[in-house]
Amino acid sequence: MEKLWTTAEVAGCLRISEGEVEQLVRQGTLTGYRLGGKFLRFRPDEVKALHGVIPPRDSDFPAAPATPRRPWQQRLHDALYFYDFYIFSSALLVCLVLYLISSS
Repeated sequence: MEKLWTTAEVAGCLRISEGEVEQLVRQGTLTGYRLGGKFLRFRPDEVKALHGVIPPRDSDFPAAPATPRRPWQQRLHDALYFYDFYIFSSALLVCLVLYLISSS
């Protein structure tokens, strides 16, 4: 699982403001993923594909940070951190179904 970029990282890569990033999402030009219904995250490959398509607004924006590949332990930790509710709910549902089947 690759690291998803924040709105600020995307704005830095495309050299546009964070508001313009959100506008690109509303227009459907860029796909944003909501985590917890609040935080937008973006796939780096989709952002890099737009790099030459969208003209930069200012030269005041810093370049996007280099994203080295993180170890699998850190990526697993992030996945469990963001999806812990769904994992727990699924496990609870499976236990409930198994209990109902065994008690019949």
